[in-house]
Amino acid sequence: MKVSELMDPAGVRLYANIKEAADVLGILVELQEQTGAITNGTAYYNAVCQRENFGGTTAIGDGIALPHACNAGVSAPSISALTLRHGVDWGAPDGRAVDLLFMIAVPPGSESLHLQILARLVNLVSRSSLVDALRHASSPERFIELIAKTENACFGD
Repeated sequence: MKVSELMDPAGVRLYANIKEAADVLGILVELQEQTGAITNGTAYYNAVCQRENFGGTTAIGDGIALPHACNAGVSAPSISALTLRHGVDWGAPDGRAVDLLFMIAVPPGSESLHLQILARLVNLVSRSSLVDALRHASSPERFIELIAKTENACFGD
């Protein structure tokens, strides 16, 4: 499954001015709701917060975080994304504030798919040229296009 195919321009917001991690998660959930992937935003938000608080940070370094959860409030696998004007403390292992986030939402029973999406996304954001381009994307459509081009070049599927 391609990461880019799980994204919708309505689920991407660029250059947001948000200062608190809880608000960032709320916006990412709202973006998922706008695409129709999440049918119970409150339940999903609570699941993601629980994951962040008790499962360890989803920050992977380099200013990137990948909040995620499997939850009954999700109707279909989806990814929302957010770039921030100013980084937010996410407890990253490298201490860097997070300014690029991808939220992975999958319904219950999709744990294998969840791990595949997470692995593919980590692989993609390990490419500094892509990450830099995403941080400077001119539109949500361009953001997704950049991911699709890199995905096609790297994986060819």
